[in-house]
Amino acid sequence: MAKRELEEISAGSMADIAFLLLIFFLVTTTVEVDAGIGRTLPLKIDQPVDQEPIDIRERDILEIKANSQDQLLVEKKLTPIEDLEDIVRDYYTANIETETNIDMPAYTKIDPVRCQTEILKYQTLVTENEENVAAQKELDSWRAKLELCQSLPTQQYSEISKMAIIRLENQAGTSYGLYIQIQNILKKVVNEQRVKYCTEIWDKDYFALDKQNVEDQEIIKKLRILVPERIIEAKIER
Repeated sequence: MAKRELEEISAGSMADIAFLLLIFFLVTTTVEVDAGIGRTLPLKIDQPVDQEPIDIRERDILEIKANSQDQLLVEKKLTPIEDLEDIVRDYYTANIETETNIDMPAYTKIDPVRCQTEILKYQTLVTENEENVAAQKELDSWRAKLELCQSLPTQQYSEISKMAIIRLENQAGTSYGLYIQIQNILKKVVNEQRVKYCTEIWDKDYFALDKQNVEDQEIIKKLRILVPERIIEAKIER
């Protein structure tokens, strides 16, 4: 009995089908993108030659370091991550009413009289030299502070030291999880203080403020003056 020859299966269209499937998956698949942590970096301004060096005191700097073993050091002392929130909160609030802790940043009372004096001083400097960027920046800052004072029931507020900075340093081996924990704690403490002022002064929910609303924009600007968020991330050590 003669064997029946098997018909060859045409594979000509298989390549087309595979190509269409590839296109389908490329079009429908979503790729997860890691979201970064937003930070607004200050502009670098060269210090005038005739300006005296800025006096930076140890009490103004809160040094936080995470090493490659995921150990947290605050002011060079080994510290549990659970204690960091209270330390940062003390950094912001210890001396806000009265000078009670010489290891934490000092506060200064700001009122309209002080603002007008500083505005006059920097306005003179800008008039003498329009290219004096540092003086213009200070002039704008004091004008904003004057607006803040005029909007407060007491017409004054306590301002944290201008040099108060949180210095965060991470070694190359620091885990991303610890880094995010530290950032969350720093942001949480700042937000707590802004929520407090927003409720007490404007009777509004800080997290409900609309950045597209002009009135809310002004409140956000003033809250940033009352509770500045100054975080410097130092160069990573290996």
